Amino acid sequence: MGKTTKRLSRPSALVRAEHGGAPVHLTKAEKSILDEALRKGEDLREEVESAVRAYGRWVLEKVFGDNAGAALDDGSKNAIWQELLRRAGGPTLRISRRALYSAVRIAALDRRLTTQAWQELDSGRKELLLPLRAPPLLLEAAKQVSAMDMSQAKTREYVTSLMQKDGRARQVRLTARGLSARVRKFHQGLDGAALGKRLGTLRASLKPTEREALLREVEAVRKLLGDVARAMR
Repeated sequence: MGKTTKRLSRPSALVRAEHGGAPVHLTKAEKSILDEALRKGEDLREEVESAVRAYGRWVLEKVFGDNAGAALDDGSKNAIWQELLRRAGGPTLRISRRALYSAVRIAALDRRLTTQAWQELDSGRKELLLPLRAPPLLLEAAKQVSAMDMSQAKTREYVTSLMQKDGRARQVRLTARGLSARVRKFHQGLDGAALGKRLGTLRASLKPTEREALLREVEAVRKLLGDVARAMR
């Protein structure tokens, strides 16, 4: 029998790519396919970013009258904007609130932050910088991200470190619909008549340290769901 090539699972491959691991050895034919996939991926990124930028700029102009300050105001009472947010993620506007929010906020910041460092960043990394909120912080972070050519994973880590240094944590955008969907998905994923049997098999396959780690996670989830239940009563 010939030598079997060990393939990385998708999560392992993602971890390797995001954290700068050594590249996978490819044959000439595989390298050719990879090069084409990279070209097509970049074309897709440009098309998606172009469409997102165009939509954000359109909303900024038509809904907010080209007023960047109004678009950046989280307390905006703009009626059209409120209705867009209400419909986001539904049958008449099948983009998430997060995507809508990011597109408009980036369009508004593009008007305010005219420096090369911000303007030349791709939309993906601009979106990751949005939790910093204050234009001076965004600008300084954009300079660092551009100068060090950070990946999206590194940019996320950088933003998290800045927020922790400033004594802040990432805010979770929570809605009733979103919370209900998360709880329902979790429930449906574990529900079923055969669950008890599967859990017994799983328990037998775990090492004591693995079982203890899982129990800690389960206890944390139980406490969190208890907090949710008490808050909703």
